[in-house]
Amino acid sequence: MNTRPIAALVASAFLAACLGTLQIAPQKPEPPPPPVPDRFQAEQAPDLVPTEVDGCQAAPALDPSLYFCAKDEHWYRFALNRWYLAFAWDGNWFPVSSAELPPGLRKITPKTELETVKTREERLKELERKLEELDGEQQAP
Repeated sequence: MNTRPIAALVASAFLAACLGTLQIAPQKPEPPPPPVPDRFQAEQAPDLVPTEVDGCQAAPALDPSLYFCAKDEHWYRFALNRWYLAFAWDGNWFPVSSAELPPGLRKITPKTELETVKTREERLKELERKLEELDGEQQAP
């Protein structure tokens, strides 16, 4: 008697039993990619000016938070409340973490740069003045 067909039948039954007990966990959907700023639209590369950031120059005529860092030859931009990197001044922007930034740029957050220079009392007075202006606008007919 040939045992091959019986062995194949046993092996296929074993395989079917294994597959029947195998459970595949549902995959979580991937989060959407973070938004990125639009590319710059200009005829030529912006003029660069020296900055206090070691190894980096700024392009304030195009964007006040646009920097070119010569060491790694990358462009950095603060937009949409985070830092982005591009390989060309008008290139596609990629979100980066603070660990990926040059050391000088890690200390800068353009939206808060002016606020950090002001004292707490100065910021509170400024907010009170803005609130008074808003109250005056609401009361006017």
